[in-house]
Amino acid sequence: MATATADTIDPAVNKLGVTLATMTAMISMIMSSTMVNVAVPDIMGAFGIGDDQAHWMSTGFLASMTVSMLLNAWLVARYGPKAVFLAAVAVFSVASVAGQISPGYGGLVVARVFQGLCAGVIQPLAMSTVFLVYPEHERGRAMGWFGMGIVLGPTIGPTLGGLIVDQASWRWVLSAPVPVMLMSAVLAFLYLPGRDPLAIRSRLNILSLVAIAGTILLFLVGITHGQREGWDDRGTFPLLFGSAVCFAFFLFRETGSEHPLIQLRLFSIWRYSASAVVAFVFGAGMYGTLFLVPLMVQTVQGFTATKAGLMLLPGGLAAMMTFPIAGRLAQRLPPVYTISVGLAAFGISCWWLTDAQLGAGFWALAMAVAFGRVGLGIVIPSLNYAAMSAVPRALIPSASGTLNFIRMTGAAVGVNALALLIDARIAGHGQDLLATQTADNATLSRLMAEIGDRLLAAGVPEEARDDIALAYIADLLSLQARELAYHDGFLALVIAFAVCVATTVLLMRERAPRP
Repeated sequence: MATATADTIDPAVNKLGVTLATMTAMISMIMSSTMVNVAVPDIMGAFGIGDDQAHWMSTGFLASMTVSMLLNAWLVARYGPKAVFLAAVAVFSVASVAGQISPGYGGLVVARVFQGLCAGVIQPLAMSTVFLVYPEHERGRAMGWFGMGIVLGPTIGPTLGGLIVDQASWRWVLSAPVPVMLMSAVLAFLYLPGRDPLAIRSRLNILSLVAIAGTILLFLVGITHGQREGWDDRGTFPLLFGSAVCFAFFLFRETGSEHPLIQLRLFSIWRYSASAVVAFVFGAGMYGTLFLVPLMVQTVQGFTATKAGLMLLPGGLAAMMTFPIAGRLAQRLPPVYTISVGLAAFGISCWWLTDAQLGAGFWALAMAVAFGRVGLGIVIPSLNYAAMSAVPRALIPSASGTLNFIRMTGAAVGVNALALLIDARIAGHGQDLLATQTADNATLSRLMAEIGDRLLAAGVPEEARDDIALAYIADLLSLQARELAYHDGFLALVIAFAVCVATTVLLMRERAPRP
């Protein structure tokens, strides 16, 4: 991809115009990925679906976004940044309106898939364009601004989504980003560069694209099927085996292809490979918490959608204050230090959330989430700068698309896995708690007696008191099981980030040059 400069535009204005155009669109699209999270309880009620289906609104978006990221380099080389950008904005806007008016859940998921496809094209395009329009000594700061969009967009999304759900309807969550997208399209038309006439038009590797799409789809469907129907069910193995076969074919095809979707030689660069490992876990943690936290506080703590969204807002503000400093640190300190500290901070945030009780207050939860967002704000500029500065200039568009692809693969897998873990642990904890409710349980007997006395005082007939009391206790046990399940989900993230910190220290430390 050519540098995003134009002879007829002042370079300083061009940098500002390109940054505003790409960042506003990217933030809006990423914001859309999490706005739906606070509307999940309402959507489940509207369509009569359970937890095992509801996660596809997020998983479908993230999975399609992951696959379309691989098209960035081919699309930019063939059509240019401006044309690709404008087309993605147009399709995203149409899909948003279609999702808003969809009469069925299947149509809603399809609309989310198309939204994700467009978001996947825009995100690496924005990253590579912004990286190239700035001179080398300003690129750390530029990656800081880009990183702000990656964290700020999904953080603001639940806040706006909550307001829309409570004040209007969950359907308007789908089309809320459209006005901002249209504004970014005007800026892109004015400032984004067209196709570089010197760029080489390569063919699209259709087989590789189908293979990697099959890998991700079959894997996500396979683990969902295994959790719901049983891992020994005869339908589970073919799905997971098919995913493995698709991935093996993808690697085989990419190794011998003249027009690969992923430049596998990128992974011969040590720092880029290390950045890819961190990016995968980073994506799982970031989007996993943005999926879990709004659901937990609405279904366990009883927050409204607005309150659930507002609880994430301090984290967005904390990230905004962190990025300018983190962007400078990215160029002054070895990435192993900043990335390790940031990952550790996010892990500590998840550890605090493993102890979130039914009566946890708004600010206690908000500050725990905000501390984790500070950690993410420290990680992103260093991670992007370390990866992009390690590759040759000609590979920057491919490196950008691949790094974002890996991060969003982690996001899709993380959200799916956490949703399945929560679903399984709710059932497991429910059975464990129910097993303790026996006739010789003194606490249960006292509670039954207390509820009976209150029902008697309220004038409830004697024959109905036991049934009402048992139903109330069953609701308490269900709520407690859900609380413990979310604790398990956050504990899984703590373990993942602890492993990632160790991996960062081992893989990203400065290696002594060979004699």
